Amino acid sequence: MNNIYFILSALIMGMLGCSSDPSIEEISYLEKIQGEWKSELLNIYSDTNRLTFTFQDSTCSYLFPYGEFSKYSINGDTLNITERREVLYEKVYGGKLNYQFLIASLTDSLLYLIPVSKYSRGLFKIVKDRELDTIKLSRLNKINEWKIERIGFNSTACFGTCPSMYLEIDSTGLILFNGKSFTQNVGLFSGRVSPSQFKQLISRINNIQLDSLKLIYAANRTCSQTCSVKIKTSTNEYESSAYGSDKEPIELRLLFHKLMELHKEVEMVQDSTILDKFEFQEFSHRGDPPSIPSE
Repeated sequence: MNNIYFILSALIMGMLGCSSDPSIEEISYLEKIQGEWKSELLNIYSDTNRLTFTFQDSTCSYLFPYGEFSKYSINGDTLNITERREVLYEKVYGGKLNYQFLIASLTDSLLYLIPVSKYSRGLFKIVKDRELDTIKLSRLNKINEWKIERIGFNSTACFGTCPSMYLEIDSTGLILFNGKSFTQNVGLFSGRVSPSQFKQLISRINNIQLDSLKLIYAANRTCSQTCSVKIKTSTNEYESSAYGSDKEPIELRLLFHKLMELHKEVEMVQDSTILDKFEFQEFSHRGDPPSIPSE
């Protein structure tokens, strides 16, 4: 009789030990999916020829690097992304739909997503020449380990509601922010970027070959916004601007997006003293590039 009890107990323990825990799989997906991803070259009704997804903690961007980051979650092998919100003249648009994707495969370097809801399938109608039933994304890998001392970012207005701002961030995470127009905070503010946010920012910079960037990338149109970045490392200073959004490397555009949205994620206080604390004085007053070269 004791032998029967022993065998039954062993069988039960074996069954429990072999059963899969969905929460473990979800944690694994959440850890692996963190970072920046880009699609293959596509024929898209847009300024860019690639789609991008970025995942940071509990928020992400999808399709294109612009606008507010969206909430996302993973349930089993299903990725859920909340529709991007847009705040325009104090009115909130979007943020109601839920886009669902099956995570068909996720490795250190590749992510395959299959849209499984009507709304998520509709997202890919922007691809012109074929129906995109599965999207293949490649991870952007770190190519450098820059020792960042200071970051400056400037964005101009456009013939629309483009947010115009200037900010600087030092190596400790101190942020000085001047919100000029169409920003969540308008005026002079200071605060501190969290270690997690700073890590995400440095990750985007480390994806870029700074010493290979052009000084200016120019779109073949008018009325666009100019975004400019200046990065001081332990050995050099690098600067690059993009007029429009279809000529610069996608890695640079992803950095612009992170810097553009950063002030919404940081607790800041009004601080009228920061004007004298900006170290990149000439850069801080720059608008559109003085001359946009023709290609």
